[in-house]
Amino acid sequence: MDKYLSVITNFGCHGRCPYCIVRENGIKVPKSTVDGLDKLEDAITLTGANIVSISGGGDPLYRYSDNPLVPMYLGMVMGICIKAGIPMEMHTSYTESEFPYYFCKRVVYHLQSVEDLEYVERHGTEIVRVVFVATEKLSKEDITKISDFVHSSDQIDELSFRQMVNERYETEYYNHDFLKAGHEKGLWHYIRQKDYNIYYAENRIYTKFSEIGEDYGKSEI
Repeated sequence: MDKYLSVITNFGCHGRCPYCIVRENGIKVPKSTVDGLDKLEDAITLTGANIVSISGGGDPLYRYSDNPLVPMYLGMVMGICIKAGIPMEMHTSYTESEFPYYFCKRVVYHLQSVEDLEYVERHGTEIVRVVFVATEKLSKEDITKISDFVHSSDQIDELSFRQMVNERYETEYYNHDFLKAGHEKGLWHYIRQKDYNIYYAENRIYTKFSEIGEDYGKSEI
């Protein structure tokens, strides 16, 4: 069974997502630095993680081509994963980038609309997953169209819908029964809001995403 260590990055953000759990809840994700990876190898050992998942308070691939820090940082994470003998997973909203998607075991594309699916493609042998947040604007008709597209696609392997978290860090339940029924039928994964992973940001470990950047709930390695 996979045990994830989620590396939370912050290189800035394109700001195009209509909803952002980090922005709406004021989560203080620290700016990413190369020095902030000094204890990643220790964190992998300490947590027993067998996969490193790259996510962000801002897209991990933001300015990948014109900010030297981004490819340098991600390249160092790749090197640490290779040394540890474990794979990497990338979470991004960018379907086009110079990043070597094919290096990853899985690439998870966080999308906004049915039209976004047209731009998703496999770059190697990686597993491709697409995720949509179940907002009030995502209708049952949209969900069905997305599902139909994914099941007919030879580029996308997995489909997930994630519950939305509001500005009070409370879960919203838009189309809950419909999404739950589809999950039970095996049409998609319906992800309930929960801290599934252990989080790493700038040499610290957190057990709750909402506590990233705060003085409480964090552990120095």
